[in-house]
Amino acid sequence: MTVIAFDRDWIQDDEVGIATTDGNGRFRIDYLQQDFEPGTVIDVELVGGPDLYFRVETPAGQPLLSEDPSAGRRSSRENAGPCFCVDLCLDEEPDDPDPEVYPAFTHVGGYDFQTDIDSGPAGTGETVRGGRAFHRTLRLNGIMSKTLNGNPLEYKFQYRERGASSWKNVTPSQLRKMKIGTLEKVDTSVSPPRIRTKDYVVGGTPDSDEVGVTPNGNWIPMPQKSGIFSGDGSFVPNHNQIQLDSRTLATFTPAVDLTGIDAGESAEAPSGASLVQNKHFEIKMLVRENPPNSSPSASTEVGHLENIAINNRLYDYVRHPNWMGEPVDDGLAVAMVNLKELGSGGCEGIEDALNVRFTAAHPNLGNVGITVEGPGGPYRTSPTPSDPNVNGSRDENLYGSIDFQNISGGKKVEELKNCAYVVTLSVGVLLTNGDRVPSNRHDQIAFCKG
Repeated sequence: MTVIAFDRDWIQDDEVGIATTDGNGRFRIDYLQQDFEPGTVIDVELVGGPDLYFRVETPAGQPLLSEDPSAGRRSSRENAGPCFCVDLCLDEEPDDPDPEVYPAFTHVGGYDFQTDIDSGPAGTGETVRGGRAFHRTLRLNGIMSKTLNGNPLEYKFQYRERGASSWKNVTPSQLRKMKIGTLEKVDTSVSPPRIRTKDYVVGGTPDSDEVGVTPNGNWIPMPQKSGIFSGDGSFVPNHNQIQLDSRTLATFTPAVDLTGIDAGESAEAPSGASLVQNKHFEIKMLVRENPPNSSPSASTEVGHLENIAINNRLYDYVRHPNWMGEPVDDGLAVAMVNLKELGSGGCEGIEDALNVRFTAAHPNLGNVGITVEGPGGPYRTSPTPSDPNVNGSRDENLYGSIDFQNISGGKKVEELKNCAYVVTLSVGVLLTNGDRVPSNRHDQIAFCKG
C-alpha cells in the first residue's frame, strides 16, 4: 500500500515523504530537514522536528486511512526526532466505500442526448451544434454499476425505427468490440507491489490479453469480481455500454449508383437516383437483476433516446470523369470536379478561359470549397446557389460551373504565369459517430496554362 507522511503546520501542511509497503506491511520514509521547513515567513516549523500524521491508500488511490491533521499535535507525534517509528492499523481488506449507483444510458459518444442532440419527437435527431447526423459504430454510454438492488446486474438495448410499433433487441451480431471496464489486481509477488490490469470487452473477438464478456442471449452481464487484493482482482466499469453498428439497424445498401453523372450536373440526374435522406430511430436501455428475482421478463428502462438521425448510405461515382476518370465505390459523399476547357480528352491547353465544373452532394452536406494552386495562388472560393451558373441546395446537392475570375477575385486567366496548376474540390460531410467526424472528401484535376 501507499503511505504518505505529512507535517502539521500553522498555515499549510507539508508532504514529508511517500513510500510503498513491502510484503510484510513495513515501510520506510527518508526525509530532509528542508522537507518540513520550507523557510517561508508564514509557513515555518517553529520548534524541533515535524508533527506527523499519515494517509494510507491502495496503489489505485483508494483511501484506507486518512488521519486528521490534528493527530500531528499529539504528544507521541509532535516534534518527531530524526528516527521515528509508528504502527498504522487497518482492516485486512477495505470495504467498498462507494454506494451503489443507478445505471443510466445518457450519451452517444460524447453527446448527451438530452442537451446535445435535437432528440425530441419533433426534432431533427441531429447534433444541436453543427447539425450532424450519425453513422457507423456508435458508442452508447452513461452511468454504470455492477449491481442492481445489491444483486448482479445485466443490461441490453432495444431499438425501433420512428413510427414502428414494436421494439427489436440489439443482438450480439450487431455489436462491435468495445472496452467496458478494467480488471484491476494488486500483485504482491514483486516489490514494490504493482497494479496488474486487463481490459474487459463486449462484442467482437477479444485479444489474448483481454477478458471477453459473453452475452446471455441479448443481455450483457456485468462482471462481479471485487477483490483488488484477492486472487481474482476487481472489475472497475468505465461507463461504456455497447458499441452499436448503426448499419445493422436498417437497410442502407446497396450504394446509390451515380456513375452516369458528370461533374457540373445534379447528383439526382440524369438517372433520377435519390440521395436518400436520414433514417430516424429510437434507442433504449433496459436493466435487470441477474438472475431475475421475479420473472425472466422483469426489467427496468434506464434511458430512452427518442430520436436519432442515422445515415449510412454510400455512393458510386467517377472522379474527374473526362480526364483519366477514377471510379469511386462506396463513397461517403459525392465530390467531382472537371474543367470545361480541357475537353473530353483532358489535354486541351488553357489560354484565356477556365470554368471549374463541380458536383458536391450528400443529404448532410457541409462546407464546399474550390482551390486553384499554382504561381500567384492559391485562389479560393466557397460556391453558393446564389453564384452565377451554380444550382441546387447548399444542404444536399450543389453543382454547376464557376468562372476562374469568380475564384481569383477578378484575376483573368491570361494573367496567369505559364505553368502547371491543380484544382481541388473539398466537400464537407455533416456526420459523426459521436466521437469523431469524417474528413472532407476531395477530387483534383490538373491543367497547364500556355
